[in-house]
Amino acid sequence: MSPLLELGAIALGLYLAGWLAQKLGLSSIIGYMLLGLLLGPYGFYTLYEATAITGMLGELGILMLLFYMGLEFSPQRFLEGGRATTRAGLLDLLNFPAGFLIGMLLGFGWLASLFLGGIVYISSSGVITKLLIERNLIAYPEAERSLGVLVFEDLAMVFVLGGLGLITSGGGLLDFAGVALFFVLYLLLMRYGRAQLERLLSREGEALVLLALALVILFSVGAKSLGFPEAVAAFLLGMMVAESHFKERIIETLTPWRDVAAAVFFLDFGLHVDVLGALGQIPAALLLIAVTIVVNLATGFWAGRLTGLSPRSSVGHGLMLIPRGEFSLVIVGLATTVSSIPQNIRDNLAGMTSLYVIALVILGSVIFRYYDAITQVLSAPFISREAQEAERQRQQELEAMTLD
Repeated sequence: MSPLLELGAIALGLYLAGWLAQKLGLSSIIGYMLLGLLLGPYGFYTLYEATAITGMLGELGILMLLFYMGLEFSPQRFLEGGRATTRAGLLDLLNFPAGFLIGMLLGFGWLASLFLGGIVYISSSGVITKLLIERNLIAYPEAERSLGVLVFEDLAMVFVLGGLGLITSGGGLLDFAGVALFFVLYLLLMRYGRAQLERLLSREGEALVLLALALVILFSVGAKSLGFPEAVAAFLLGMMVAESHFKERIIETLTPWRDVAAAVFFLDFGLHVDVLGALGQIPAALLLIAVTIVVNLATGFWAGRLTGLSPRSSVGHGLMLIPRGEFSLVIVGLATTVSSIPQNIRDNLAGMTSLYVIALVILGSVIFRYYDAITQVLSAPFISREAQEAERQRQQELEAMTLD
């Protein structure tokens, strides 16, 4: 197959997979991953295999996803949340040890269990934000708290991905020296390079597209050459650009590139998952899903009550943070490159994570669709009749606001 024909087939396949997923009320991420899972070399009917095109575009997808995460991360917004965001974010950290303990229970060993802790810890900012908007839940008070926790998680993931990236590269003395050099250069850019960055980003049209893509790719590859994980470097670059006056123009210009590259990333991930092996991980994935739901509901409810939310909103806060997605896939992608983790454990981790992410994105879509009914049922034991009546009035007011 010629490269041009292959690219056209990929585009058509991704379009159809995303369209079908959306028709079923699911995130398009599910469609992209299932396309690779079912029709890839390990699928039920091998129609396509991973190539240099999917590998390159998939790697660009990771960089673009994390670059956009950095653009959406605002230290000022995090500080505005103050004590409430910090309390909720710290409680949310309990997901990490929960994932680590599950890994140890499954016999993965401490190293793979660290990666599993990261996989379980991080919620999907992209999926959650998209569902909040689609289901008109953005005006709910618990949505503000949940968005604050997502910002907290983005900040925490700088350290989580950085630490896991060092493990991936071996963590030798030269690696630490390279990482230290990268941080020094990054801080110098933050301090003295803003004016030059502003001038560069003042371009328009195709000049801005080419320049922005070059910045993301070269900055990330340069960081990787110093032993720093390229995905985290893209995130940090996004944080730097977020302070620019041209942030909105960058977002508008690069969004189509991000969406296309991210779609190929999810496809490429599915192409590398052994479907039969993944099916063998169903019991482990179900255990992981159950633990994630319980921990999220418990920590979300606790955080909500500590920060002044009603019982129903506190339950909703926990539910909103359940979906996992792009970050979890990035972390398991790192894990599959660590040679010190036995190959069978890497395969099991990849299969379990793919099932875990797919199931929680589907579950999240269902939860957000029937959000009001679910939160009402789950919060009923904690609410008096008078409070339930007040909650119903509040719900009617919120529905009126969303209609307006």
